[in-house]
Amino acid sequence: MNLYDEYFLVFVLSLCAMQDLKLRKVSNVFPVILLIYFLFLNDEGVFDIHESIFSLIFVALLSLPGFIKGVFGAADVKLVLLLSVILPASKTLDFLLYSFISFAVYWLLFARGQKEAPFVPSLLVGVVVSLWIL
Repeated sequence: MNLYDEYFLVFVLSLCAMQDLKLRKVSNVFPVILLIYFLFLNDEGVFDIHESIFSLIFVALLSLPGFIKGVFGAADVKLVLLLSVILPASKTLDFLLYSFISFAVYWLLFARGQKEAPFVPSLLVGVVVSLWIL
C-alpha cells in the first residue's frame, strides 16, 4: 500500500467518522467506494488473497458476535471487515488494538452515561496510528 492509498483510506474513513458522529449512521456509499478503489483502481493490483481471507475470518469471528448481541452497529462491522481485507494481517491486528483502546478511552471520558457511542472515529484513530505513527 503506497502513501497515496493510505491518504485515500484515511480521507474516506474521516468522512465516515464525521457522518457517524453527526448522524449515528454511515452511508453504504463509503465502504463501496473503498472496496472499488482497492479492488480495481489502486496501482498495486490485487492484494495477497490468503492473508486477506485469514484476516477476514479472524475479524469476522471477533466482530460478528458483537453485532448479533447489539454491541456493534452494522456500519462498524462493515468497515472493520473491509479494513481487514484491505490492510495486511499485521496492520489489521494493530488497527484493531488501537481502535479498541481509543474507544475505551473515549467511552471512559465522554460517553459513560450514554447508551450508544460512535465507533467509526475510533476506527479512524486506530488506522492512523497503525499506518503512520507506530
